[in-house]
Amino acid sequence: MNTKGRNLSDVQNMNRSLIIRIIQKKHRTTRAEISKETGLNKATVTNIVSNLISWGVIKEVGLISGEAGRRSIAIELAADDYAIIGLWVTRRHLHVGIYNMYGKSSSVQSYLIGLNSQAEELINTICEKVTEIKETCTEKKILGVALALPGPYIKEEERIALLTERSDWQNVDIVSRIRERIDMEIITEHDTYASAVAEWCFTQNYDETSSMFCITVSLGVGGCYVENGRIMSGNLGVAGEIGHMSIDYNGIPCECGNRGCLEKYCTTIAALKKAKRLLPDYPDTCCSENMIESELLDAYRKGDPLACKVINEAGKYLGYGIANIINICNPKTIIIGDEIARAGEPFLKVVKESARERVLPIIFNETEIQLSDLHDSVLSGVCMSFMQRVVEKPELFFKTRMN
Repeated sequence: MNTKGRNLSDVQNMNRSLIIRIIQKKHRTTRAEISKETGLNKATVTNIVSNLISWGVIKEVGLISGEAGRRSIAIELAADDYAIIGLWVTRRHLHVGIYNMYGKSSSVQSYLIGLNSQAEELINTICEKVTEIKETCTEKKILGVALALPGPYIKEEERIALLTERSDWQNVDIVSRIRERIDMEIITEHDTYASAVAEWCFTQNYDETSSMFCITVSLGVGGCYVENGRIMSGNLGVAGEIGHMSIDYNGIPCECGNRGCLEKYCTTIAALKKAKRLLPDYPDTCCSENMIESELLDAYRKGDPLACKVINEAGKYLGYGIANIINICNPKTIIIGDEIARAGEPFLKVVKESARERVLPIIFNETEIQLSDLHDSVLSGVCMSFMQRVVEKPELFFKTRMN
């Protein structure tokens, strides 16, 4: 650890954050194990742990066996004493959850956003739900609010740059309006970036020297590249925005001004629109004019011929995009998540074969492509992003509460 040019307070804060991060990763550990892993001497660890216990950040939870069979006092985060309110805005829903410091939920609810709803209605609903949780969740101390938004999302400006079907939201400063009405710590994140955080924390290894590209596919397509646990966000924070990667320069016009954007071909809404156009050609299908995206995926898993045609075509197009990702980023692992992951292994097989045809074998064979098995990755991920802020500045969230 390089402490040159830092004062004692800076060093103490860095060591405090380091210890919390170790406890968060291990869930349950001892002072001796922390000292061994961090290289900090035992007296320093003991002093910091004592402070964190007095702040209510961590707690002692009995004895566990250590080296040479010695019994040591175990410590862990006081995770369930605190809550983070997680919010995820999509084109059609607002998802709201209450999460602990390990990113585990105790409650998740979804609320429909009408297609004609204006941004002001969304802001009112968010503020109402946060206020409601603050008033009813009295058994926990709420650390703050973690808000995931669809992209392209320019994080530095906290602004949605483009959102198909919801262009009016782009002209309203949604986040600042929420900040005006909610007097709590608020962080924001691109929803796919939040999903990538969850995938890294819960399915990868915190310290793994590796790389991962996370793709979310539902009504839109998002992407996020993670290298050694660090999100590669780019200049404006929109790196990985593969939904507007052109796969056909003469293709379908997109609201972004481009043609042939990937999200026009491989999303669930694109597959549904195609299925409805083809209904007259499939008299025996269980698909209907009134069906929604989730019902189309259900039909696909049951082997309905029309559903299989449109979902497999979506998989082929997604494979085109993944081939480009492999050639540009060369990640070790590619994880496909969100609604399309419900299509299952038959869909994944189509995606892999499509990508395989467009990538050198020596490169493709060293790339793992898989479906996500996380059910609420965006909400848990954005709350883990909030926890990164807590870990970096624990004195802002805990010490001030003691004063």
